[in-house]
Amino acid sequence: MNHYDIYLADLNPTIGREQHGKRPVLIISNIF
Repeated sequence: MNHYDIYLADLNPTIGREQHGKRPVLIISNIF
């Protein structure tokens, strides 16, 4: 992973009305 990369993240499991499924996420920090 690099700074400002975009990845698809699987946001399951979710609770209630939270977004679920695969969504694009932006990496804003290279500290993980």
